[in-house]
Amino acid sequence: MLNGKDFLINQKRSYQNTEIDINSKVIGTTKEKLLMEQLENIAFECNEIESLKKRFANLVIKNGKKLDFGEFLEHPKFFIKENLIKKSINPSNIRGLNIVSVDGSFVVKKFMNIDFSFLKAIAVKYYFYDNKDAKIDYFPDLNGFNNYSIKRNVLNVNEQYIDVDTSLDMNFMEIQLINNLIKKSNDLDFIIIDGSIVIMPINLLFSKDPVISEKYDNLLKEYQKLYKNCNKNGILLIGSIKDTRTSALCNLLRDSVQLLKPNYNNLHEFLEIGYRQVIRYFSDLDLFNRILYKNERSCIFNCKREIDKIRDTGIKKEISYYFPLTFYAYYLKTTKYDIPCRIEFFMDEKHDLEEAAKKADLIASIILPISSLNDHYGLPIPQIEAHKRAVFKPYEVNLLFNSLKRKLNKYGVNLIEKRRNRRPF
Repeated sequence: MLNGKDFLINQKRSYQNTEIDINSKVIGTTKEKLLMEQLENIAFECNEIESLKKRFANLVIKNGKKLDFGEFLEHPKFFIKENLIKKSINPSNIRGLNIVSVDGSFVVKKFMNIDFSFLKAIAVKYYFYDNKDAKIDYFPDLNGFNNYSIKRNVLNVNEQYIDVDTSLDMNFMEIQLINNLIKKSNDLDFIIIDGSIVIMPINLLFSKDPVISEKYDNLLKEYQKLYKNCNKNGILLIGSIKDTRTSALCNLLRDSVQLLKPNYNNLHEFLEIGYRQVIRYFSDLDLFNRILYKNERSCIFNCKREIDKIRDTGIKKEISYYFPLTFYAYYLKTTKYDIPCRIEFFMDEKHDLEEAAKKADLIASIILPISSLNDHYGLPIPQIEAHKRAVFKPYEVNLLFNSLKRKLNKYGVNLIEKRRNRRPF
């Protein structure tokens, strides 16, 4: 087996040769050659990379105390905000807590002349008698199924516009639902948003389409109302992200190791493995799935820094009014056999780092007992229930769409399907 640096050098040469082949030869090959040679080569390379990943993860665990970033924490451009890369968390007793989760889903039906979007959002509230037993209520529908919306578009616009427009409507429906629930309830302790705590992508603020720009701006105001409501009522608000391919924390770790100036007397094994190149193979979830044990979380780090960039430009001066906040994220391993969850939360801009770390610990301690009931699936159970209720079932879509189509036919309106959906072969 090659050592880390030799393998990386050989891979770089392989990529360079591949580029030459692409420019001078036909890319395709025979099925036999694919089965006999290329698949074996791919499997060999993946095994070598996996070995490198395991070695690197073990190095991080082994050198956990040496990877101390304390001297850099106060620097405004250093975005890891705790001195050590991970820490253990003790689960809380959540008896008496009211925990809410909200989720939504949508289905888009696209035709040549009209587009329809079906939307659905549900909030679930768990009152925990103890860490396992709870009373469940639903909002706004008592049965937890009926909160629908339908949108139609008759303008001749591209498909990307429809997807963005529907996504904004869906997000607004979810956040408005939470704000209405807070208004009607005075006993909420903890709210879980399925996904990021911040509306993204931020560049939609500058959309040339006035409808999209206005919808995005209204959504920002609804989020701002949510943050205010949570601060005013003492509610912990988090975003729980199931799956993400981001490498934000991995990249911060790479830069942080470099600041520690590894040499032949200090952290020399990171140099030997070629850590800057090896980290490129990791997503955050991949790396921290290897280095976190159950009931451990990663360090907190600044996220959603795009908002800070917009503040700095001054193009949208009201951004600082909407979001006088700092956003953090970390990764939490809730069960032995599932990958970590990405957790996001916010702090008032005037906070100190110790307060942010304490809030991260508190959030993690509450999430752990409601996410560890299944060793192989470590999401909070209110989030799982909200998703289960909110997701569209095929029969629901068929019922709504077929009823709509009959009413359109009554007026002589025919929906023109795309050719790809009506091939005769």
